[in-house]
Amino acid sequence: MPKDQKALAPRPRGRPPKSDGRATAQRLLEAATSVCVERGFDGTTLPLIAERARVSPSAVYNHFHSREELLYAAAVRALDQITTVALRTGRGERPLQAIAMAYLRPEMRQNRRLIAELHLASRRDARLAALIAQWHQEYAGQFVGMLSGTDPNPKATTKVVFLLLLGLCHFDDVPSIRTPRDAVAERVERLIDALVPGLSDDE
Repeated sequence: MPKDQKALAPRPRGRPPKSDGRATAQRLLEAATSVCVERGFDGTTLPLIAERARVSPSAVYNHFHSREELLYAAAVRALDQITTVALRTGRGERPLQAIAMAYLRPEMRQNRRLIAELHLASRRDARLAALIAQWHQEYAGQFVGMLSGTDPNPKATTKVVFLLLLGLCHFDDVPSIRTPRDAVAERVERLIDALVPGLSDDE
């Protein structure tokens, strides 16, 4: 487009290209995670998140439509971080084993707590429940496809694996049973191996 036409072209709506919109969104996700872990879902408010992220409460709506949408996005970010760690540290193990081991890593504690809190809260909040159900359906469909042909009941196996991973989110909730993390991890690996013995990295 010639320079004169560019000058006359209407300015697009939304944030200017050089704004720190992406950085602000990331700060909001981090703030939402920490506030929810500290105060629980019911005690997490947009003003608290905005204060933690160092933005005005109204600025939150430039990125997310609601508290539920923001917290859901934070949970998806947490799951992505767990998956990234699994891919980086898996060392050729079966993918589900690597993901489970990533859930148990000490630096994933905040992510575990967030996911557990939102799953519990989804029983009380219809909007959050709908978002989580959509995520479950999407990823369950992918996993069922991976198991089809090798598992007589891939949906049942998928549900059990999901329940196992959700259970790992509560790893920090049983402090009275003291046992080495590695011992728990070894038994989780054995459980997954029993559930999906034919699912390897090469399949």
